[in-house]
Amino acid sequence: MCSSCSRDITIPETLIAERDDLLRKRALAREELMQAKAELEALRIRQRLSLRRS
Repeated sequence: MCSSCSRDITIPETLIAERDDLLRKRALAREELMQAKAELEALRIRQRLSLRRS
């Protein structure tokens, strides 16, 4: 119940499940982004090292 208007503000289970699914997907996307950034940085470092050797 809302304390100011006394309305029933129960959140449907489907909405909670959807939120949880979106949070899980966001966490996976963040992990993938961090991994991609790390791979790019590794490629940049390798490229710099190979240019120095040339």
